[in-house]
Amino acid sequence: MSANERLLLALTELAARDKATPCQGRRSARWTSDSHDDLEWASWHCSSMSCPVLEECGAAADEDHIKHFVWGGRIRSPKPRSAA
Repeated sequence: MSANERLLLALTELAARDKATPCQGRRSARWTSDSHDDLEWASWHCSSMSCPVLEECGAAADEDHIKHFVWGGRIRSPKPRSAA
């Protein structure tokens, strides 16, 4: 089973129990924001809220070589360069 399939299965099982991950809900845009501050906030919430699919999420992002946003509690977007 691929990492993406494991993530989908874990999310489906959560939904069946009427549970959600920290990235689902009214603040979900922070996980895909262009603001590094938002991404840091989202990354912290993955860990501090003990996301039940943290490992599956990170594995799926690794499998797909995702290089943007927050996946598996880790910021995958390059940090913006400061203006010189």
